[in-house]
Amino acid sequence: MLGACSTAGTLQIESVTYQSVRTTFDRPKEVPEDAKIALFYNITKSGELNVIVKNLTDEIMTIDNTRSFFVGTNGQSQSYYDPTVRTVSNTELSSKTEGASVNLGAIGGALGIGGSIGALLGGINVGGSSTGGTSKTTITYMADQPLVQLAPKADGAMSKSFQIEGIGRSSHRSVNAPNFVFQTQKESPYKFSVCISYSIDNGTTYNKLVTDFYINSSFSVPVNNLKTNDAFVTIYAKKPDALFEPLYFFYIDNNMPLMDNQFDVYNNGFLFDYQ
Repeated sequence: MLGACSTAGTLQIESVTYQSVRTTFDRPKEVPEDAKIALFYNITKSGELNVIVKNLTDEIMTIDNTRSFFVGTNGQSQSYYDPTVRTVSNTELSSKTEGASVNLGAIGGALGIGGSIGALLGGINVGGSSTGGTSKTTITYMADQPLVQLAPKADGAMSKSFQIEGIGRSSHRSVNAPNFVFQTQKESPYKFSVCISYSIDNGTTYNKLVTDFYINSSFSVPVNNLKTNDAFVTIYAKKPDALFEPLYFFYIDNNMPLMDNQFDVYNNGFLFDYQ
């Protein structure tokens, strides 16, 4: 029993990592009453950015996906509109088999066949059977819409989620992952932005709302002698406002494989912008 015990099946916490994200402007307390549009930004634990658009006017709002972009930390621009048509197929199959089989071993025994041949025949079945089946395939064609309409006072999600390099529970595990605290937007190595183009006059004129983001803190604290709490104490000492950032993450780095249902990431908050 002692020989069956090993560290391979035990949880080993290596470090605790903290990250926080800000916009380049001071976070407003609320969206003013005279604003026309509001954008709400959420970043998942895997580092994907989702954008929710809120139409604050009494008019129908048009979102132009061909003029809306995500610019990643690598500086590459990606459009919210992709003209590629994608297909998804789903096939349902049902079948039924009927028939009878005869074991050749019984035939061999009846004919007096023994030895190795008789043993070989004993493992083979033959017989007549018929199989009938039907299959049904459904194909769905998906394509982005260049223009999306939002009803007055309604909200909707942008059509895509974009991966942000440098954010997420696996991003900081790189050997070259930087460690920094209280970086300004100019100093931060990770900057990204979102541009949403919209119209409230049926497409006659368009306005654009550009939001710039940056990671202002990203650092890891090792866990020694299984004292995970000491790592959190060190984080709070290095960054006293860690829990007051508008959007922040705690990653519990351990030896378990990454799974969606793991409770090794805690993220809190969201960011928003308006015009």
